[in-house]
Amino acid sequence: MSQNYPPEPGFICVKQLKDGDSVLQYFQLRAKDLRKTRSGQDYLDLTIGDATGAITGKMWSDAIRKWGHDFGPGDFIKIEGHVESYRDRSQIIVDKIRRADPTEIPDVSILIRTSPYDPDSLLEELKAIAVTLQPESLGKVVLHILDKYSSALMTCPAARMIHHAYKGGLIEHVCAVTRKVEAILQIEKNINRGVALAGAILHDIGKIAEFNPNGQDRTPEGRLIGHVALGVKLVRDAALEKGVDDSAWLAEIEHIILSHHGETQFGAPVRPLTREAMVVHFIDNLDSKLKIIEEALDAADSAGFSPYNKWLEGRAFAGSKPGAQEDNDVNNAGEIGRD
Repeated sequence: MSQNYPPEPGFICVKQLKDGDSVLQYFQLRAKDLRKTRSGQDYLDLTIGDATGAITGKMWSDAIRKWGHDFGPGDFIKIEGHVESYRDRSQIIVDKIRRADPTEIPDVSILIRTSPYDPDSLLEELKAIAVTLQPESLGKVVLHILDKYSSALMTCPAARMIHHAYKGGLIEHVCAVTRKVEAILQIEKNINRGVALAGAILHDIGKIAEFNPNGQDRTPEGRLIGHVALGVKLVRDAALEKGVDDSAWLAEIEHIILSHHGETQFGAPVRPLTREAMVVHFIDNLDSKLKIIEEALDAADSAGFSPYNKWLEGRAFAGSKPGAQEDNDVNNAGEIGRD
């Protein structure tokens, strides 16, 4: 971290912010919602973060009128304000705010979240699966795509806001979906392993063309076409390069990509109509929802409830810790024995 970053009063990472702290520094904006108070006044509900985590921010109507809100999720911002507690949670009250250009931030990496997993290891895991896929032509196309687009795949986020929205998030999500599909294959025997696993690996491949290399914004093609259609084109182009574009499996892989969002209102041109497409759709949805809950619970209160999350349409609950009941049972058994 640069010793000169940022100027007064000194950089405090999100995980170290506490009630009463004054704030004058850069952050990355994760989410922004314009809402109204009970009296009908506008305010901004913000999620503000750095590489260590995220914190809620509130920008009241006076500050909005003075500074506007010409910024959005993914933007870097500079904030002046203070930290206070509300319902057992710390939040930043924003007095001043502006969008910041990345070039003015001495060390932008401290503001960008990165997957905790080694992307090279995840890529090798996917390649090891690809070489086992049948028919062999399918495995070769998947491996070709993984090799050709390895750099983008290992750095791209899986989304801008909703889940795995950080550097390396895409390959983390793809690996998690692939592992879960593999687990389902141990139970469901009527599923085509090659098509299901290839679909799991490639279902979001269009995101490497949807996002800019820095992952902070979408490309023109990403905005106008979207990752679903871009993914289908990428896979078909790879099949053409390998001379296997007439293979029967190609339409099935394209169908998985086209249908993995499940419903037309969620961006799927078609609904899943094969076993393999159905599995990838539900596992993709499961993995994203589990990640949303995991990240929501980073800001859980002392009772184990997260702030309201619009993607969950409620407040996530941490629940009992794994093994807690067993520990109680052991303790109770010990007490009975001593009696």
